[in-house]
Formats: sequence, C-alpha cells, structure tokens
Amino acid sequence: MKIAVYAGSFDPITNGHVDIINRAVDMFDKLYILVTENIGKKATFTPQERMDMIKKLYGCHVEVHHTDDLVVKFAREHGATKMVRGLRNIRDFEAEIALYHFNRNLDPTIETIYLMPTHRHTYVSSTAIKELVFYGADISKYVPAELEKDIVSGIRKSFKKV
Repeated sequence: MKIAVYAGSFDPITNGHVDIINRAVDMFDKLYILVTENIGKKATFTPQERMDMIKKLYGCHVEVHHTDDLVVKFAREHGATKMVRGLRNIRDFEAEIALYHFNRNLDPTIETIYLMPTHRHTYVSSTAIKELVFYGADISKYVPAELEKDIVSGIRKSFKKV
C-alpha cells in the first residue's frame, strides 16, 4: 500500500493546495493531510478550524490530522513512505531543499515528492489571500467556493483582534 503525507499550515487552504491534494490522492492508496504550524507566522485559523475546512472539502476521502511535531515523525508512525510537497517558485525551492535534507537525515526511508501547482495557482499563497481580504478584494478565484465565506469571515475577525 502506497501511503503519503501532505503537510502544510493551510492557513487558509487555497486552490493551490487543493490542486496538489487532488493530484496526490490519485497517486497514492492513502493520503494523510497534516495540518502543521509555521513557527515563522502567527496563525489566523486554529488547527481545528483548518482541519474542519479540509474535511468540508474532502469528507472521508482523505484523513486529516494535526501535529505539533516533525512531519517525518508523523509519516514514520503512520506507515507513510512518501511526503508530498508543493513547489510554486524559486523561493519555495530554496526552503524545500533544506527541508528535504533535514528530513532525509532524520529518516532516509521516507522520500519527498514535489508537485507543482498548475500555472493558475503558482502565485497563490495563504499570505496573499489574507492581504486581499484585508483590502476587500475578491478571493473567489483563489480559494474553494465552499470555503470562501468562512475564510473571509475568519480573516476579517483576525484583523479586528490586532
């Protein structure tokens, strides 16, 4: 059985994430979606809110989890031999190559697979979504339609807290 983990902060999930998930689901027998924390950023949504958004999109077709630990450790504990990562641009590549080497040193039996989003999503980021909402711009092209209202509402609430 081919098992993979696709980890990210998904704060919030974008159509770029969805593009990667949809293709990864077809590549593996089982795909875990793992909500993680980005220690360099303050999260807008709680881990549970992010997990709920993903579950709303995918139902029982993927397993959604959260961890405060290393992704490679989660992968090992759940029998995954592959980790899926998305690459949008050269900045992502620079960060991902370091992460790849750390993960290979931690567990050389777990391989990293990189997928690039389609050209429509190469510039979409969660940070950009937050900025667009802050300025009142339409984000419908960049986030799943089923989640757009929840995402806008959550982001607006976070700006009021600041």
